Parts: sequence; C-alpha cells; structure tokens
Amino acid sequence: MRKYLYLLVLAFSLIGGSLVIQTNWHKPVATIKSASEYLQVSANFCVTGMQGNSLVIEVTKGQLQAGSVGRLWQASTNLDQGDCLSGVLQLSPAQPFERFAFLARLKQVTGPIRQSENLEFVSAVRKFAGSMRGEASNLVAGLAIGIDSGLSEQFRNNMKATGLTHLTAVSGANCAIVLGLVWLTLRMFRLGRGVRTIITLVSLAGYVFLVGWQPSVLRSAFMMSTVYLSLELGRRVWLPAALAFGSSILLVADPWMAIEFGFWLSVLATFGLVMLAPRLVEKFEQNMPKWLAVGLAATISAQIWCLPILIYLQGGFTTHSVLANLLVEPMVPMITVLGLLGFLAGPIFPWLGEVLVGVATLPAGWIVSVANSLANSPIGLLPIGSDALGLSLSATFVISVSIAIVKRKFGYTALSLAILCIWLGSLGNSAVRQVEFANGNWQVLACDVGQGDALVIRSNNAYALVDVGKDPELIDSCLDEIHVETIDLLVLTHFDHDHVGGLSGALLGRRVSRALISPFPDERPVASEITEQIGSTGAEVTSVAKGVTGSLGEFTWEIISSLGIAGSSANEASLGMKFESKDLIIYTLADLNEVAQDIMQSEIFDSSKPTVVKVSHHGSADQSAELYRRIGADVALISVGKKNSYGHPTSRALKILGDAKTQVFRTDLSGSIAMGVSNGVIEVKSAGAR
Repeated sequence: MRKYLYLLVLAFSLIGGSLVIQTNWHKPVATIKSASEYLQVSANFCVTGMQGNSLVIEVTKGQLQAGSVGRLWQASTNLDQGDCLSGVLQLSPAQPFERFAFLARLKQVTGPIRQSENLEFVSAVRKFAGSMRGEASNLVAGLAIGIDSGLSEQFRNNMKATGLTHLTAVSGANCAIVLGLVWLTLRMFRLGRGVRTIITLVSLAGYVFLVGWQPSVLRSAFMMSTVYLSLELGRRVWLPAALAFGSSILLVADPWMAIEFGFWLSVLATFGLVMLAPRLVEKFEQNMPKWLAVGLAATISAQIWCLPILIYLQGGFTTHSVLANLLVEPMVPMITVLGLLGFLAGPIFPWLGEVLVGVATLPAGWIVSVANSLANSPIGLLPIGSDALGLSLSATFVISVSIAIVKRKFGYTALSLAILCIWLGSLGNSAVRQVEFANGNWQVLACDVGQGDALVIRSNNAYALVDVGKDPELIDSCLDEIHVETIDLLVLTHFDHDHVGGLSGALLGRRVSRALISPFPDERPVASEITEQIGSTGAEVTSVAKGVTGSLGEFTWEIISSLGIAGSSANEASLGMKFESKDLIIYTLADLNEVAQDIMQSEIFDSSKPTVVKVSHHGSADQSAELYRRIGADVALISVGKKNSYGHPTSRALKILGDAKTQVFRTDLSGSIAMGVSNGVIEVKSAGAR
C-alpha cells in the first residue's frame, strides 16, 4: 500500500512540476496581457495540433513571445497541422485555467504558408478525406482518421442524441484496430519479434500523427502500446495499471488534459471495458451468440463508468445509447480498416481510394440510418439531476454495480438495486419533456455565459444572436458547440458590459451580416468602441426604433420596445423584441425595467402558440407582473450567473412567473438551455450547470 502511495505522490509531483514549467513557457505574462487588451499583432507561428473546431498554434517569433500557445479559429483560414506562416492575429483573452495564452482570429496572411516536407503526404491524405461528399462518406472519414468536418449539423445532433459521437473521436478502439491490422499483416511474414514490434509501434505512431494530437488519441495510443509490449514480450499485464501508467505519463506531458471531460470520458470508458466486459461476456454468452455478447458487454461496460460525467454534461441519460451502440459497433472495424486504407491510397491512386471508401460507405450508411431513426424516436433523454445529490448517487451506483459484477455477490447486487431505487425516486416528475441538449429540433438557446445575456435563435440554418454576455470565451464556446459560423442578425440590446463584453468571442472566426443597436444616446466609451468593433467586420449596423421589422428563416421579428432618448437609462431604453413563427413566439426583454415593460404591454396580443420569454435583467425585482400575465408564456428563460452577488433571480420575479403559470429554467442551475417545439409541445434540453 505504501508503494502505491509513493507512486501517487511521485505522479502528482511530476504533473505539478510539468504544469509550472509549461505555464511559464507557453503562457507568458506579456502574451496574456496583449490578449486581454484585444490587440492585433504580427507573428510567425506554426499549427501544432487541433482542438474541436479550432487549431492549436505556437508562436515562433514576432510581437508575441516565442513559445506562446494559442487557439486559432479554424474557419478563418484553410490551415492544417504542420503549416507555418506569418500573419496578423486579432487576439482575445483565454480562460485563466486553459492551456492557451490567447484566442485568435487570422486577419491577414503576410507571408507564404510553409509545409514541412515530412508532412506533405499527411496533408494530402487529410485533403483527400476532406473532399468526401455525402453523410456516409464523411462518416467514414470521421471513423477512420477523425475528420468529421463534412458531417451536417443535423446528423451531428442525431449522433449526439443517440450517444454515437464517440465514433468520430479517434480513441482506444481505433488504435486497437490499427494495431491488430498491422500485427496480423506482419504475422504473414517471417519477421523476428523485435522487428515486428518496432514496425507495429511505428505504424501506430504514424496513425496518431495522421489523425492529430488529441488527448483521447494520445492516451489510447500510449495505453495500447503498453499493453501490446507487455503481451508481445510475454509478460502479463494488469490493464488498470497500464491505463494508470499511460494516463500519468500523458498528464505529465500535457497537464491541461486533467480539466478536459473528453480525457476522463476516455479513461473511464477504457476502465469500464477492462474491469467489467470480461465478466459480462462470460455471463451473456450463456444465452446469446458470442459476437452479440461481446458487443453488448463492451457497450454496457463503457456506459456504466461514463454515466456520472454524461449525466453532468447532458442533464440525463440517453435512453437509446446502448441500443444504438450495439447496432453499429460490428460495423466499426470494417469501416475503419477500409477507410484508412482508402485514404492512404487516395493521394497516390485516387481510383483505388474511391473504391475502398465507396465499399466502406455501405456499412457507414447503416450507422447513418440508425442514428437518424433513433434520434427521431420519442423519449430520447431520461432527465436526471446533475446536482450534488444526483451525481453522488450515480457515482455510488456505478461503484456498487461494478463490485456486484466483478465479485458476483448478492449483497452488492441488492445494494445496487436499492441505490437505483433511491436515485430514481429522487428525480420526481417533470412537467416539461426534456431531451438531449442542442439536438436538431431547437429554435431558441440561452447560452450559459454567467451573469449576462446571450440568446441564440435559429431557423432554417439562419441565426440571430441577442447579446453576447461579458466573457468572450464562454460565448465563443457556446457558438462553437452549435456550429455557428455566420451570425445573420446580431442584436446588442444596450451597452452594459454583461451584454456586450463578450463581443470579441462572438466575432472570433464568424461573419456578421446585420447588427441592431439601441438608439439611446449612451455616452460611455464602451458604446462607441463596440459600435466601431462591429462596423470593422463589414456588418450593416443599424440603430433601430420601435416598430422596425425583419425576418430570420421562418421567423418574423419586430422591435417592440425602444425608447431611445425618451428612456431614463440604458436599461430602460434597451431593445425588446418579438420573434414569431408558425408554431412559436419568443419575447426577449433585454434589461427593460418595470416602466418600459408597462409601456410595452400594448404590443402583447393573445395567442395560442407555445410561447417563450427571456426574462428581463436576469430576474431582478424590477418587473411588471401585468406584462408577464399578458404574455402568458409557457416557459421563461433566466440567464443568470451562479451565486451572483445581486441576488438574481429575485423572489419577486420568481413569484410573478409562478403567478403567470410560467415554468422557469435558469442557466445557473441548468447551464445552456435549448428549446424547440415538437407537435405543439415545447421540448427543453439542458447542457448541465458548469
């Protein structure tokens, strides 16, 4: 026991030391200061990796200190891993505990883009994979080498709703398939064990280099290498120890992985497979074919150990995930092997690459059909509380059921059932149908931007953004998650910091078509600075009065409150709006006070359509009870920061909404909240509190 304690202390010491060293090198104080001032700088930099929809860049020289690491919005240019260039960067600040010193958008390329000769073939492979057309072909690219940029937003949402997003996140399964493919091929030749081992590991390293340096890929490759070496060299290995060793080494190399959900989901899924799958296979194959027993056991094992984090992130458990994974997992090895061979052959023999990828699209088409069919089925998400009680019960259930499976003792099985009953009994009943966050049906989404406002309205892939919160990183992250690249209508209701401070994050890598601002004569410097910042993007900026109308997809919108110079304050003169489609009405009340709300009552008309209201001023006490009664909304959205110092939302605001029989959803409790209408019912999806 003491030996393991020493190893744990050593691991933490190494990780902590690495964090200090890398922070000083990659996040210098001068660079962080430049980002906090939103400067434009000239710099030479190289693309060193990928993170989601962004590129990771490292500065080599220029107006930023060499070694500084930042995140570059990928849509701003067609760069790839290994590219080096000089350019002008528009900086914005990163979160304090992020791995990045800055966030950036490439304003101008000022020199040639240089690609390392060693990376030419890798770039050609990725370019060939990126040229795929159709959902099934792009899914092959995602499964084989992690390039999923060609997948439509609708299909991404369907995969998320059915628990299949992990398929396009290259991880342990892909690394195991590659190792197995190379190992079986080499077994056909009379090669020594040493030569075979070196070629196999070099092939795996090449695969990792091809798909990009992402946390789950690195962790999986390192663990698979450890396991492979142990087995190939004839030594037995305890797989949890291999996982712990591999994860520790990776955290030393990149300490910021420790705060990434993807890393822990990958680790926990692998741990579940290692600990539970063998026992479950042994039990299941007594009553079903072995291939089915293996697939079912693997899916259940991974789902069990990922359960607490998934509940925290999704606000519940995707009821279709086990069935969906069971239906598609048998297709994954075939697609991965054929797709990888096709993409490797494509740059040299395009016809061969297209044939191999074409064959792979047949099983990939099955996955597309499964995801689309199950995503449109009812009851996609079982809502489960992501508060301390819910997470504690879920973690206790996972540990108890794992012991019951491994030890095969009735006492632990009974304990698991008892915990499950208590857990489910604590959920209560929900009057609103809740499904997976940000699935394809949402029409209005309240971004969790802390104590601030940021509301997204969507119709036919056109987006309106009403205010941007105060934190550039939070609004950028929210818009990234829902894949917003063009803001068709940007509304800044007034110039308070908690409504406009995050503008640089909203603009990062995105185009704005039209912007609306309040005509109130705001003399604060921020008003002119923000107006100038929007204008510099080329957007049409309009100061709008009451009665101005327009359209957004199937929505029509109207300014129903804009007091302008008649307003006594920026809040009172902020822009109130109404969005209306054939099946939904949305009222956005900015920071309107009770006086402005009373004046606005004449603009409210009775309607039988489902109605959503964005509550004014984060739920302050300065509200008009009569206005909310006249609106008669089914659902109220309150955008508010957790444990804020203002006491928002106030008891008076909540009582007004309760008296109006309006159900309240708050970002401080639920995180980002998406809503849409299905068969006349408002569906609510929450991302889970941060």
